[in-house]
Amino acid sequence: MAEDVSKGQDDSELPPLDDRLVASAAASLDASKIPYVLWGNYMLTIFGIPTVFNGMDFVVDDDFMDAAYDTLQGAGFKKCKSEGCNGNKKLFYAPTPHTHLHITESERLGLYKRSDILWRLPNLSNVDGESITLASDPNQLPGPDILGRRGRFQQDLHPVRVPTVSQLVQVLLLLAKKDQNTYGGYWINWISYILEFCTENGVFDKSRLTGNYKTYINAFLEGDHTSRDKAFECIGLTE
Repeated sequence: MAEDVSKGQDDSELPPLDDRLVASAAASLDASKIPYVLWGNYMLTIFGIPTVFNGMDFVVDDDFMDAAYDTLQGAGFKKCKSEGCNGNKKLFYAPTPHTHLHITESERLGLYKRSDILWRLPNLSNVDGESITLASDPNQLPGPDILGRRGRFQQDLHPVRVPTVSQLVQVLLLLAKKDQNTYGGYWINWISYILEFCTENGVFDKSRLTGNYKTYINAFLEGDHTSRDKAFECIGLTE
């Protein structure tokens, strides 16, 4: 079980951003019975994808957004005080969270609404191994490798929920479809990273996909742009 990182004082200093701090934030959400999964670049590192991160993000059930914010602020994460913070801007290249707190001035904890990101997952607390797994799961996630790439969390940390890789690929295609006129390329880049690194380390098994998702990924890997584009057009946002 992760230890409490602070007493919630606004001027207190949080520990460095690492797996333990992420697990501690998740422990605070779980203690308040708030449905969540880890999201963003920090999540990608758990799959063995070499990614630069400057914070952590969670997707939270819409009805619990205020409770999540209050819980995490009470755990020591700091209210944003800068109007110039990127978390307060609408960026052209990537979506920004619904709300956010800070770890340090330059490190952010973002909170995204489930309805904006993971609308196809009705229960963010259900660790079923098909849609959601744990960040420490040795059966689905890699360990650190000799190249210094990160991987799954240690077993002694508080359990942190994350989407499975196969579920994530489907979610990203839906997001790319929904945001095709804005952030579509951003989500497709995530898929590219998964296909490059998670196929290499054995985390991603494309046979777990079905229908248009499987057709798209096969066409993507084969460089068949016509079949890929046709499959993309057939993917529905209500799937």
